[in-house]
Amino acid sequence: MAARFGLHEQWLERMTGNRSRYFCSPDSPAGVPKSTGDLATAAGGKALEKAGLGPGDVEFLILTTASPDHLMPATVNLVADRLGIDGVPTFQLTSGCAGALQGLYTARALLASGLRRGLVIGADTCLKFWPSKRDVADMRPAEMINFALFGDGGGAAVVEADTDGPGFVVEHMVLRAVGLGRKPAQVVRWYGAEGAPHVTGPNGISAPEPMGEEDYKAIERHVPEAAARVLGELGELTGWLPAEVERVLTPQLNGVMTEKIREYLGVRPEQAVSCVAETGNNGNALPFIQLRRAQAGMNGTADGARIMVTTIESSKWVISGMALRHQGASDGR
Repeated sequence: MAARFGLHEQWLERMTGNRSRYFCSPDSPAGVPKSTGDLATAAGGKALEKAGLGPGDVEFLILTTASPDHLMPATVNLVADRLGIDGVPTFQLTSGCAGALQGLYTARALLASGLRRGLVIGADTCLKFWPSKRDVADMRPAEMINFALFGDGGGAAVVEADTDGPGFVVEHMVLRAVGLGRKPAQVVRWYGAEGAPHVTGPNGISAPEPMGEEDYKAIERHVPEAAARVLGELGELTGWLPAEVERVLTPQLNGVMTEKIREYLGVRPEQAVSCVAETGNNGNALPFIQLRRAQAGMNGTADGARIMVTTIESSKWVISGMALRHQGASDGR
């Protein structure tokens, strides 16, 4: 990151702890994802392949994203077309850090309604909001930190009503919006043809309103306590103690803050499943990537290994979590 964008390594390490991340680009070589739709299609295709399924086996498709390719057509329908999925309900949820669990929560309700199998995808291409070709020296501090935090990625999971076979069995889920009367701590704006309006700063200088901004003090203050609240609630629902489960998937804000949250929650390093230092914060994809890492690390683990997941979305404050059991041989599904 330092070499490519001219950022100082010490600043990156101190502010983010992120060592790398991945970017889509319109001029990427053939076969390399260039957009949210490309990432979602690749992730969905891999999930179906690992599960030994084809497009005709899918009875619904959900895509969660904060960065669709267009306002219309919905990116989920472009992904369905590319995957060969047709004639089924499709849903696109506009979400941030809680998006993957919002998609899985929705899927669980659809499975309870009588559908048997679906595909849930989370994907984001955050780069479109903070273009890489801009001169870093001209960026405001709020823009620079975003530029250093976010990256692009996709993840997916096949979900089934049947609880037999290898995979994760969902024991409980928690999902609530808790932003009543609270200011958003993250805003990403979408401007139309007129472009960004100009705003006058404290120094009296007029400049385009930034595409995105965060209240990092509010995030740093409230996300750890919200995550602890979710883990406590999952513990009450399951009878599990967070200290005793095999894996805990904590919020993935950046490498520095994720480590602080782990320590605040009392999660031991060997319990924690983290990826943000390598992937950057790729939003809706992150929990799927964490789950993939958790599963890959469970080769040889006895059936019934317990996993707790918590994601906190600071945009308008959404808390979410899952309690899972690992079941069957870890064969890459």
